Amino acid sequence: MAVISVNQFSGVSPMTPPRYLDNNTAQTALNCPVWMGSLQPIRGISAITPSPITKSGDITSIYRFDQAETDEKKNWFHWTTDVDVVQGFIAGDVTERTYYTGDGNPKVTNNALALSGGGTDYPIASYDIGVPKPTGTFTTAKTGTPDANTTAETRVYTFTYVNSWDEESTPYAETDMTPSTEDVYPGESVVVTMPTGALSNVNVTKKRIYRSATGTTNTNYFFVAEVSLATATYTDSLDGDELNEVLPSLTWVQPPTTLKGLVGMANGVMVGFSGNDVYFSEPFRPFAWPVQYMQTVGWPVVGLGIIDTTVVVLTKGRPYFIQGSHPDSMVMIEADINQACLSKRSIVSMGANVFYASPDGLVGLAPGGSAVVTQSMFDKYTWQALSPEDMVGCMYEDKYIGFFDATTGNGGFVYDMVAKTWNFHNIYVTGAFNDLKNDALYVIKESDTELWKWDTGTALSYTWKSKKFTFPEPKSFSCYRVLAEAYPVTMKIYRDAASIVSLSVTDDALRRLPPGAGTDWEFQLEGNTEVYNVQIAQSPTELNAG
Repeated sequence: MAVISVNQFSGVSPMTPPRYLDNNTAQTALNCPVWMGSLQPIRGISAITPSPITKSGDITSIYRFDQAETDEKKNWFHWTTDVDVVQGFIAGDVTERTYYTGDGNPKVTNNALALSGGGTDYPIASYDIGVPKPTGTFTTAKTGTPDANTTAETRVYTFTYVNSWDEESTPYAETDMTPSTEDVYPGESVVVTMPTGALSNVNVTKKRIYRSATGTTNTNYFFVAEVSLATATYTDSLDGDELNEVLPSLTWVQPPTTLKGLVGMANGVMVGFSGNDVYFSEPFRPFAWPVQYMQTVGWPVVGLGIIDTTVVVLTKGRPYFIQGSHPDSMVMIEADINQACLSKRSIVSMGANVFYASPDGLVGLAPGGSAVVTQSMFDKYTWQALSPEDMVGCMYEDKYIGFFDATTGNGGFVYDMVAKTWNFHNIYVTGAFNDLKNDALYVIKESDTELWKWDTGTALSYTWKSKKFTFPEPKSFSCYRVLAEAYPVTMKIYRDAASIVSLSVTDDALRRLPPGAGTDWEFQLEGNTEVYNVQIAQSPTELNAG
């Protein structure tokens, strides 16, 4: 005697032949959250109305700005390019200074810039990140009468730009500093002449003047004065013992204009990349990107992930970990797996792992051990049928939600990293944002100006097809039962690949099967109500025995 019974509904394993699947593993699992145990539908997406998406074109990146705002319809940044956004870790900042790459030069905005100026094509305005190094003509000249029988002090002058946020540039430093070098005697002052021109797309408002204290350019510069950007000259009459504040910004340069892939670490360091180079900001100073912090990897960088104070560098070849508490002491090591990253937008940082799409499957990368987490479900060929090179990924409720646009049709999947199950869904989007404040996942669809909210719409219709139950000799099953919380549920049964039942089941009563024997038996459930058990038996007695 034989009974087919399934009371735990799991996900798919596309690379496994249907007859070799586990009893609760599916050939098809579409629109059903299989980590629940019973068979249930996932909910679809619902539109946020009125839509806060107002820019024209295909929107690719979305980000909800303003942590104080509770209305989910307000203050959505959106772009037609692949943009990475990080809120700054800045002491005392009440303007929510926010940094992003992927929209031209690396940029920074805040609530005054982003939301003001008319319209809702947010962000409305921004500045380039950082403060540019001063250029132009910079000279000094002595004035006054030197005291008799005194010794001259050799001074080298320089200056920096300062913006309205009190962010300071690296100092002016021409190769030949002769025009700003003076031998100064007691009784003499020095007149400093500086450029006054306005700078585009940076909010520079002031200049700070510094001078050396020992007559050598290799020693510290000390603060002399702060003047407005429009001030052309300043007369320095300070004695050496009146100097105390050392120039802090000797290495504080702007990030390269080609920087992209911006991510933020818990220690206040921002990280981005350009080509094979990985750049780091000063801790808690996202405007300053010292060149000496840069590290170069062996392959072109595709994107970055974060695990605590570890930067995960995903490349077109081998991945890398760059670890450390401060950028001046970061150590780079190769990851313990050779898997290239095919899609920057598939990279998702989730706790102790960074996930991404590789040529062989979805990779979970971690310093404690990395693996292709889908290796028991997908081989190279079934995986590449999903077009991983265009895959978009995001995190929601500790699950990896993926979206793909394959030649066989677009849609997506859910990977549960705890249960290690995989199921598909038929929702395709081109961008997503996980809003931790609202505990919600928002998505944007291709060629659509609507903003949508994940898992809030009506229940979708699921399809779950069982494994192929194969017997060494033909079996004749005579009856079946579908146990569900609600009905109807569509039940389809196949004998040796031929359909013998296609019925809308309306209750939990025993139902008869057409007579006939077969070695291969399969069933498929379709609907949007919860099913917790399916039984197919050779006799009513077996069925009633469970």
